[in-house]
Amino acid sequence: MSGHAATDWQGAQGDRWLQHIDRFESMIAQIGHDLVAAAGFKAGETVADVGCGGGPTSLEIAQSVGSTGSVTGVDVAPQLIALATRRAKDGGQGNATFVAYDAQRATPDAAPFDRLFSRFGVMFFDDSDAAFRNMRSWLKPSGRIDFACWASPEMNPWMGKAMAVINQYVDVPPRDPVGPGPFRFADAEATKAMLERTGFSDVHYELRKADQPFGGENATPAEAAEFILASMDMADAVAKAGEDAARDVRAKLAQVFQGYVRDGSIMMPGACWFFHAKAA
Repeated sequence: MSGHAATDWQGAQGDRWLQHIDRFESMIAQIGHDLVAAAGFKAGETVADVGCGGGPTSLEIAQSVGSTGSVTGVDVAPQLIALATRRAKDGGQGNATFVAYDAQRATPDAAPFDRLFSRFGVMFFDDSDAAFRNMRSWLKPSGRIDFACWASPEMNPWMGKAMAVINQYVDVPPRDPVGPGPFRFADAEATKAMLERTGFSDVHYELRKADQPFGGENATPAEAAEFILASMDMADAVAKAGEDAARDVRAKLAQVFQGYVRDGSIMMPGACWFFHAKAA
């Protein structure tokens, strides 16, 4: 699975995420809840939620910090920021605001913050070191950061098994282990070192392993197969292979997912790291 530049998220990739946002959010909702709980936000704190997408974690944090605190959701995709802004307005959460910024290069007007947070929103920067140095500058002295990132593909068969099927029909370029992409920070010790050299201290992490509903809760195997081919970046490669190949890929993916159906959802093992650190 390749990485995405900021322009991808502002365009086609952001559009795909928005189109399938209910399934994406349902897949990782529990991870977000668990990370918010682990972060232990307090009333009155100011928080930046980096890579906030449609804003579900921002709105959850806004409830935790209360009316005396505030949350600024930051995302490079303006179409997702527009959705998050509507959700906050509809929910009457005036202490949550959303801005379309590139966190690698820009600084929100609301900085400095007490806390930084991200659920899978920090793995896609062009330059991780530059991004984390910039975000470190958003924090007050001794401010904290808490973020989730995926562990290895081998520990996340929702990706590995899908790629095994797709690779039978399409030559998908191997991922760059240190380039932008979902598994960029799979090496926890390397990620810890990155945080330490970019201005963070007291870095610690834990592995979170749990089954997750691939394609969202109540997705059928056929719907999950279509979700991959419609929403993720290998979809274009499969489409170019022709209709026969795409049909076979869908059928084989659905067969794989059928083996994971439990209580009406496709529950596949997943693993991610929860990182915690403070500004040095």
